[in-house]
Amino acid sequence: MEIRRATPLSYACPKCKRPLRSGDNALYCNECNRTYPIADGIPDFLSQTSLTPAALHIAKVMDFVAPIYESRLFVSVLVRLSGVRGGSRFMDTIASFHSETLKGITGSLLDVACGPATYSRRIASPSRNVYGIDISMGVLKQGMTYIARDGVLGVHLARARVEELPFENAVFDGAICSGSLHLFPDTVLSLHEIARTMKPGALLSVQTFVAGKTVINRLMQKRSWLHTFELAKLQQYLTEAGFEEFRPELDGIVLTFSALKAPLCT
Repeated sequence: MEIRRATPLSYACPKCKRPLRSGDNALYCNECNRTYPIADGIPDFLSQTSLTPAALHIAKVMDFVAPIYESRLFVSVLVRLSGVRGGSRFMDTIASFHSETLKGITGSLLDVACGPATYSRRIASPSRNVYGIDISMGVLKQGMTYIARDGVLGVHLARARVEELPFENAVFDGAICSGSLHLFPDTVLSLHEIARTMKPGALLSVQTFVAGKTVINRLMQKRSWLHTFELAKLQQYLTEAGFEEFRPELDGIVLTFSALKAPLCT
């Protein structure tokens, strides 16, 4: 049986949301006269944006850890600090959760704060195109290296903020967000922007953290730009952003959940 390949999406201006025109190593917006350079195959939608001090700090940290982000030692340390089971196979467990949640979904998927395409590479298929965005150029370049090494097709990476996604309205059939929802300053705004790009009824699959008494929780409490979630409050955020059917699962302080973009939400 021949597999029908998904049609690639075009990027849109993160400011006006109009489709962009391709040129020599850049994307151009005819509507608001902005130019977005392409470096090493990665469109940079932050070239004209100043990151907040907190976001800049996160980007620098991710640039630094990019080469070891998927290493067994690095993952084991994170898992030990968060008090969850699974050891160095933690990423495989999260990948399995996303794969099961999005099972049967084809078309275009969004990966928010994708890092080095850790999960984009795992959920991509001939019938899916995955679009990953992150604010760290370091992890995106590392992701491009992994994509080339593994021969993965259908994964597209761009440097962009979750608050200003470079896509038109209602284009994604599903979305994932792993290990980063707690980093976004305005949870509702971030979720609302993700919802904007999703088709009505599309699935959202997320891994984040809830409140607890682990080392990670204590570290997060010392940073005003980091936060953990209470389930009731998170469900409220999702509802305000246009999602429904919140289905959470807990392992220690690690929370995985799915939700649906409300069919009537625009």
